Amino acid sequence: MTVRLQASYQAVVLRVLGAGRSGWTLRDGETWCMVRPVGHRSRRQGWKLHLPATVESAPRVLEAAAGILVAHGCAFKFAVSPRITADLTSVRAPREHSGKFLTAYPDDDGRTRALAEELHRATLGLAGPAILSDRRYRPGSLVHYRFGCFAPPRELDDEGFYRGRLRAPDGTLVPDERNAWFSPPAWARPPFGPPARPAGSRGRGDPVLLAGRYLVREAVRHSNRGGVYRTLDRRTGDDVLLKEARAHVGARPGGTDARDWLRYEAEVLARLAPLGIAPAPRGLFTAGDHVFLAEDLVDGENLHRWSTDEASRNGGRLPAGTAWRLARDLTRLVRTAHTAGFVLRDLKPTNVVIRPDGTPVLVDLECAVRAGGTAHVAGTQGFTAPEYLSLTGTVPVPGPEVDCFGLGTTLLHAVTGINPLLAPDTAPARPAGDRLAVLIRAAAADRPALRALAPLVIGLTAEAAGRRTPEWAAAFLDAEGAEEAPEATRPALEGAALDRLLDDGLAHIAATVTPHEVHLWPRPRSLPEGDPCNVQQGAAGVLAVLDRAVRTGRAPGLVPLLRTAADWIATRLALPGRVLPGLYFGRSGTAWALHDAALTLDDPELSARARAFALRIPLEWDNPDVCHGLAGAGLAQLHLWHATGDPRFAERAARCADNVLRRTAAADGGVDWPLGPEHRRELAGSALYGFAHGVAGNAAFLLAAGRDLGRPELVDVAAGGGYALCAVAERRGDIAVWPKGPGRTERMGLDFWCNGASGIGTTLVRLWRATGEPLFREYAERAARAVYADRWRVGTGACHGVAGNAQFLLDVAELTGDAGYRARAAEAAFCLSARAARRDGRLLVPDDTLREFCVSYQVGLAGALDLLLRLAHGGGRPWMVDDGPGGPRGGGGHGGTGAPVAGAAGDRRPAAGAGPALPGQPDDQPL
Repeated sequence: MTVRLQASYQAVVLRVLGAGRSGWTLRDGETWCMVRPVGHRSRRQGWKLHLPATVESAPRVLEAAAGILVAHGCAFKFAVSPRITADLTSVRAPREHSGKFLTAYPDDDGRTRALAEELHRATLGLAGPAILSDRRYRPGSLVHYRFGCFAPPRELDDEGFYRGRLRAPDGTLVPDERNAWFSPPAWARPPFGPPARPAGSRGRGDPVLLAGRYLVREAVRHSNRGGVYRTLDRRTGDDVLLKEARAHVGARPGGTDARDWLRYEAEVLARLAPLGIAPAPRGLFTAGDHVFLAEDLVDGENLHRWSTDEASRNGGRLPAGTAWRLARDLTRLVRTAHTAGFVLRDLKPTNVVIRPDGTPVLVDLECAVRAGGTAHVAGTQGFTAPEYLSLTGTVPVPGPEVDCFGLGTTLLHAVTGINPLLAPDTAPARPAGDRLAVLIRAAAADRPALRALAPLVIGLTAEAAGRRTPEWAAAFLDAEGAEEAPEATRPALEGAALDRLLDDGLAHIAATVTPHEVHLWPRPRSLPEGDPCNVQQGAAGVLAVLDRAVRTGRAPGLVPLLRTAADWIATRLALPGRVLPGLYFGRSGTAWALHDAALTLDDPELSARARAFALRIPLEWDNPDVCHGLAGAGLAQLHLWHATGDPRFAERAARCADNVLRRTAAADGGVDWPLGPEHRRELAGSALYGFAHGVAGNAAFLLAAGRDLGRPELVDVAAGGGYALCAVAERRGDIAVWPKGPGRTERMGLDFWCNGASGIGTTLVRLWRATGEPLFREYAERAARAVYADRWRVGTGACHGVAGNAQFLLDVAELTGDAGYRARAAEAAFCLSARAARRDGRLLVPDDTLREFCVSYQVGLAGALDLLLRLAHGGGRPWMVDDGPGGPRGGGGHGGTGAPVAGAAGDRRPAAGAGPALPGQPDDQPL
């Protein structure tokens, strides 16, 4: 038997197995411990059984279930530790996965029926939340069931993730949908038949009336805790907010759960509502196992949305006077709550609603506690004082300084949109207040409202609690005016600070490589598992950064690691599995990076393998976009043509262009296309406007292909896309913002590479360079100003953060010759430095979660390092084809200086003077 004990749960199963344990295996991973009979072969799919549990009930549920499952020889898995069980049942758990403490995999439907009945009897009366994705075996039963995959997925789905797919009776593959409701495929017949419908129960789509009086009009939001609903009280005619708490969600030792929190919140509201700082409760009631709280519906918007809208109406900045009034009002709320004997513990923008008259009201007060007692630690990272959140269990209620920290970070977020969450340092850790002060002073340089409030925010978040009192805050606001301080110098990342961040990041990549694991570097935990060889989150993106670091001469000591990574990827090219064509999620970027690395390593055999693999990438594909589909494949084929001179790559790039046009010109639906017949509209069938999945990315590929392959009609099509992008933009002062897609006005103002200003500007500046059309440059520069202005509001990554956005600013600098944009890129890069955490002596940029670390290119460290290498050493935009046949390559298209590196191939162009062979011409460099 293979076993590695990690927690007491495994010991429970070992006791159940007893002397027969040699016939079973236990294998634990990050989340699950899998238990199988030796030689067990799982079926592909079927009806499986789930048992929920709370942390307190889990050992008894496991012991009762394991005995039955072992007796039947049924494979099963369970949460690997109490921490995982707590995560699965927490109020913030994903609804579609919540509560699934144990999963059983019966061999057939007959065994499913027998096991369900035995498990039902054995666990009857034990605690566990309802599993929303499943159907209960019987009313009140702990046993749930759903149809799904049994074995872990071994094949990528169309999006590039290893997510389960079911085989339909006709042989087609369909997604294994995991929704927060019971949704088996239509052809999967439940093993127990349809459940009896209780008398008087409502049908699907019928109006929802609760407690005989509250008619649900709309769901405000859903969470694992329960829903929040806007309702009509039929007795009074008033609009009322209804909050729901589900049984056993967020359960704690002693049996309390979210229902108890909601009952307690009603008591808090009853105390605070008469003071005018919170909505009044209207009553509590129970429906089934759920508890509902009815309370006054506060008309208005939460502070996050309100401050965003106010800033948008004032040129992207919250006016200093407005910020000052907000600070006074929020300070008054906190002082009033403290005077009433409560500590809020979870003051944050989403827990404040601004009424139409501008007055704020506190909402969602389940974390508020009476001063002087004890309570379980609760709050939100970034807004609750970190020294308090570092505690665990039941501790004395903190003092007012905890709410003052929240007041400071809430003001910071409201005034600037900055997320105050900081990834943790390892010991010795810097005080959070010191780190926030660096960020505040830097961001205040061109933000008048923050400059005015900076001393207040820094004082409220400082580790020394002397100024962390509402009285000090009120005195500061009474003594000072809302006058705008003069603009300060905006810090840029350069010199020793740039070198430190770059060298430490590369050292971290070298220290965390795992050549004997499924993933060469640990994958991001915040995303589903994807192709370990791709650019998005796999090894290819990191390989490209290592290649750039070696070629620039920055890190010659990384040549052995470059070799390890290249060989690791090369050995996996031929492994069975779907090959997707996209540049980022597919294998086109993998072939690109591997070929570049082979040239740097001066390895003709590896280069040949990369070229041969690239020639096998499928080009018949339904998706035309850059990330997953044909435009991305076409960019890689075009790059490899430039790098090798092999005409087959030019021919394949041309095929990609034709296929992109066929799919976007003939697609049903697509983006709104506001232009008349004088402009080409073949890209109107694109799904979105942005670079990763829409018009901008498709146009960028067609522009490069048309320019390099001598096909001016493709340039015309790309220009048509550019005119459409300009036409759908919304001008706000000197910037422009774009919708994500047709009718997506709620997402206006995105400025990411994947969607919004950064990626759209990336295409427009290239269209201007190719066509000379002034409109394209105007909107490219409007996009650049939007990206620069929002540099503190976004995350760190290349896909939707500073790393990708600053790359665009460098593009504008290089393509327009305006050096000011390079300075702005360096200022944007300083945001990475301000958010970096000290980890085991190294200064590292966190991933897009802002709290964790991974090296993945698009969402983690590698993308940030690619930007820093370009800042430090120059070179072109990664993953773009920016020059035509025979033009200066500067290092193969991923970017670089063009200077040869000692011990590596520096010039990767075809033979001098020849240029890549055009289709139909002699091949100067046969494969």
